[in-house]
Amino acid sequence: MVIKSSPQVIYCGGPGDIAGTMRSWLSGKQDASEVSCTYSSQFFDQISLRDLSALVISTHVRKEVLAEGTLTVEHRPNKAVGKSGLAYKMADLSHWLGVIGTIVRHRPRAILVTDCEHWWLLTIPAIFGIKVITDLHCTFWPRGYRSTALYERMLQGLNGWFWKKIPIATICISPECERQVHELARGQVSGTLLQARSSYQRAHFASITLPAWNADPFRVMFAGRVERNKGVFDLLDVMADLHIEGERKIVLEICGGGTALSELKAECARRGLDGFVRILGQLNSSEMRAAYERCHTVVVPTTAHFSEGMNKVVVEGVLSGRPIVATAVCPAVDLLPRSVIVVECGDKLAMVAAIKRLATDKNYYESIRINCVAEAEQFYDRQQSWGAALSRALDLVFKK
Repeated sequence: MVIKSSPQVIYCGGPGDIAGTMRSWLSGKQDASEVSCTYSSQFFDQISLRDLSALVISTHVRKEVLAEGTLTVEHRPNKAVGKSGLAYKMADLSHWLGVIGTIVRHRPRAILVTDCEHWWLLTIPAIFGIKVITDLHCTFWPRGYRSTALYERMLQGLNGWFWKKIPIATICISPECERQVHELARGQVSGTLLQARSSYQRAHFASITLPAWNADPFRVMFAGRVERNKGVFDLLDVMADLHIEGERKIVLEICGGGTALSELKAECARRGLDGFVRILGQLNSSEMRAAYERCHTVVVPTTAHFSEGMNKVVVEGVLSGRPIVATAVCPAVDLLPRSVIVVECGDKLAMVAAIKRLATDKNYYESIRINCVAEAEQFYDRQQSWGAALSRALDLVFKK
């Protein structure tokens, strides 16, 4: 790969189509595939404001290099995707060693790295005088379920040492991410910890209509990847119980694709739930908007086997004015304590009770829905955005 100018900042992002986002950004448009303001577009904004050069490395599955002026984006797929166990760990380690080789070769002033497993490897560029900014969108372990397995303890020990010594700044997408950094480093954290919020356009949600509370059926929506660790199979038990109690017809719409989609459809049919569980699969943006408009509430049943940083479905549900029922593993209660009904992971009876009360107690439903309006404001405030946090981190690097 040939870069037109030596990058002053290298950003190692996630699996998103950052080349596509860059094309939208260059044309002055928001990425049409995203509801929120993308992190990569906010990155481009900050780099442009400072007149810096940058290389962005994404793990998007489509290999591509896009260069424009002092900005370069490379899609470098991580070969660990699709693997499991030792094969996954070795492929992921190989990927990050390759990325670190690129960083050391270019010697930027700073690197910004989003969610990796082996954070301690970033000690290598730090040895060469490169400033390290870490960017946490996932927690290190599911909230309340820290692993005691030997491999995890060793990894957490190495990562804890890294956070005691290396980062100049850490951007945290939720208070839980920040809390776990403190726990890893035993309170001796290097650098500045910066809170950041996903950023949205108010106009997008202002026009989403609300269904009448008494409009039948009462609609519950699940949105996200259809995987066992996201808790979607638990919802079949929840809906079976709600159907038996039967005070009001309640329908669940499942929106999203995933590796367990076919299995979920088969299980739903086997149990005879097709009449009130509708599996819609992957939806485009307009279909997803229509699903939000139909639903009365959003359910996020994430299990204790999945590390949530800040579930965007929780946020977008609140911005849409919908009460949320979510498991405690989602760090939503810290930011949205009056809009989210929290239940323990795997507590299906508590989830049944929460949905049933929303569907049968109008005053309760409306009190939570009204809370959504006030608690949504933080996600419209650009001073609390990820881009604003990045700006403060770059100020530390470039001494503004």
